Amino acid sequence: MKLTVKNYKEATKNIDFKKLPEAAQEAHKEFDSFADFYNEDKDIKEMLDNHFKIVEPYLKDSEKKSSAPKKAPAKKKTTSSQKSTKNVTKKAAPKRTATKKTPAPKKAQRKPIEVDLMPLEIKVIRRYLNFHNKKVTERQVSLLYKVIQKAATEKTIRKTSKYASEIKSISNDLIKTYKDMNGTCKFEVPDSLYTKLKKIVDDYGVTPAVALIKRFINLYGNITKAKAQRLLTTVTNSLKNGKVNKSDKEFEQVKNVQKHLHDYLESDKLLVTNVQLKGLQGIAGLGK
Repeated sequence: MKLTVKNYKEATKNIDFKKLPEAAQEAHKEFDSFADFYNEDKDIKEMLDNHFKIVEPYLKDSEKKSSAPKKAPAKKKTTSSQKSTKNVTKKAAPKRTATKKTPAPKKAQRKPIEVDLMPLEIKVIRRYLNFHNKKVTERQVSLLYKVIQKAATEKTIRKTSKYASEIKSISNDLIKTYKDMNGTCKFEVPDSLYTKLKKIVDDYGVTPAVALIKRFINLYGNITKAKAQRLLTTVTNSLKNGKVNKSDKEFEQVKNVQKHLHDYLESDKLLVTNVQLKGLQGIAGLGK
């Protein structure tokens, strides 16, 4: 299996990273810090791609372990006294239950601000908040600061950006923390800043239709009946409860995803053309 940012966590969950080189162990621990900016920074992309190459040979061993048949527990023998008790016991008459009406599906709650692709400022703010109350390394802190500096240099985050002042506060705090820390530290986001930033990120969400399309793309090439059924259930529920509706510009694509999944479960073949797949990747921002 070829590792990607999208399938990494699922694919490596059975790997014992203690057996891998120390550099791979460190990269694995800090994966979340790097993954958000995989497409934003060439150095991060190169580092993660190299990490994937190191880890990929170990996937086969983890797959063998996970697929090894487990011994079925021995059945307990029932004694003659137990058998006779069972025979004597009378079955209780089934109780009549009133038929319950199936409740109408609840209307899904949607985020105040929905976007197809998460803005870089929000990614930075989320990553910064994820440091809160956690032990972080100098590399994690410097990495996030580097992303901010690069974004400022390349004008992907400008002084006129909506959250420019918040990004500046984050940048200043990262510099201060880096200077004061000695290798590692427990990261503390100032209370007033945390509350302000948390409200910002909580308002943002990826458009549900795009999120479903991304999940479908991530299944492609690694699909199973169970995964397909789970996603089909989610897609169907999203269409029923209005999480995805006809006003969404990706509505037809989600309906197509639903059909592809249904057909796969019926025929065991996922019939998606390259043109269709590339179209979905473009919508989901995964065409890079």
